[in-house]
Order: sequence, then structure tokens, then C-alpha cells
Amino acid sequence: MDYRFDRFRREQLIQDLSFRAGQEPGWQVPDFDLPTVSGGRVRKADFMGQRPVLFTFGSLTDPMTASADGVLSRLHQEFCEEVAFVTVYVREAHPGEHIPQPSTFDEKMRNARVLRARDGIAWTVAVDDLDGGFHRALGANANAAHLMDANGNVAFRTLWSNDERVLRSALAAIARGAPEHPFERERRVVPMALGLSRVDEVVRAAGPSALEDLRREAPVVYAAAELAWAWRALTPLGRLAAVAAGAAVTAGLWAGLRWVLRPARRRLA
Repeated sequence: MDYRFDRFRREQLIQDLSFRAGQEPGWQVPDFDLPTVSGGRVRKADFMGQRPVLFTFGSLTDPMTASADGVLSRLHQEFCEEVAFVTVYVREAHPGEHIPQPSTFDEKMRNARVLRARDGIAWTVAVDDLDGGFHRALGANANAAHLMDANGNVAFRTLWSNDERVLRSALAAIARGAPEHPFERERRVVPMALGLSRVDEVVRAAGPSALEDLRREAPVVYAAAELAWAWRALTPLGRLAAVAAGAAVTAGLWAGLRWVLRPARRRLA
């Protein structure tokens, strides 16, 4: 699958659900020198021997990026003195008519500036090249987070930047100078559940074709996202009513199932 795709395919979702094999704990982050949305540059040499860096990846059309807003803001406030934060703008996860896959670097830079403004990002936002050289070197997972220690080694990585509990544990450990935690986490259920609530608005903003691609290529994700959106739209009273209705339906189904499974002679008694 090409790195810069024009239409979302289910293969991309499958690739994002796990890390590529062959990269052991402690491997060196490749050298990088990336432009930032503020007009500067961010380089690996800037951090060597200085302090750790948390790299996160994202794009305007990635619901997981939007769902990580609050998480990363809280973590930045908590750890910004000990750890540098860098968000790297990568390819569009769900390109559409309104937000297509950038064909020039200037377009990608504009999208990155919109992302910074939309999400109120207070830390460095860098932009990868069109073919995702840095992103691909770190596995190309759409919303992964990589924690680089002051020696340039990957100390920790997780599939999703919105996984607050996992990231806080890793950041706290490296801030103490004792990263006593697993090298990586591939938790899926909780982070993806958080991301589902942002799918409808983010993918819809990309354009009708982006939403249709998601419906066609990942119908279960699309249906779950629609339910999550409907849940968010409900008032507290509406949510209570929905839970009660769901419980009533479940009870009815269970009672019906028990009736069907009863011995025939008992039903005819």
C-alpha cells in the first residue's frame, strides 16, 4: 500500500493495530531535521545529552489525533519541564474532497498549522516530508507515540497517543531516570473507544467520500462511530433512558432465549 493514499482502505486500519516486528528495545531513533509550523526546525541533535522527547504523530483527518488533544495537553502540563513534546504532522488518515492528501509540502504545512490551531497545541509541531521519511522510519502507525531518551534511543512506544494511563507511566519513569516499564504497549480497546467519539465529526469534515470510504472499508467501525456520536449528542436524561431501554431489550431477548431453550414438554404442560 502506498504511503500517500488518496482513499482510505481497510489495510491501513489493520496496519495501525500493531507495531512492525524487528525493532527491539533501545534501538536508535534515526537522525532527523524537520521544519516546524512556527518557521524553525527541530533536530535530533537538539536533544542529545539534554532531555527525552515524546514524539506523537497526527493529521487533521485522523479521529485518534483529535481524541488525544486533552490527554497530551494534560501530560504536557505535567511533564514539560523534564520531557520535550513534538507532534509530527504526517499523511492524512482519511483524505476526502475537503481535505485531500497533500500533493505539495506547502499544502501539508498548511494542514499542520490548521491542526495546531484547531487542537490548541502548545508544544512544537513539526512536519514530515511528503513521503513520510521520519514517520516510516518509526513504523508509520498513524497515531503512535514514541519516547526517545536523552541518548537517542527509543525507550518506549505505544500505538495510540490518547492512551493516557500508559503514557503517564512511561513519562513518569523516564523523568525519574528509571524507565521501569514495558518497552511497548499495544492496547486497543480503550484508546479506540475514545477515538470512536471523534470519528463522525473528523472524517465528515474531510469530505463525503472520506465518510463513504470508512463505511465501505470498515463498516463495524463506522457503525460504532455513529452510535458513539449519537451517545455524545444525548442529554444526561437521554443517556439514562437509552441505558434503560437497552437493559429492557437485553432482558427481553434473554427471556425469549430461555423460553426457546426450555424443554418442549414444560411449554406444553
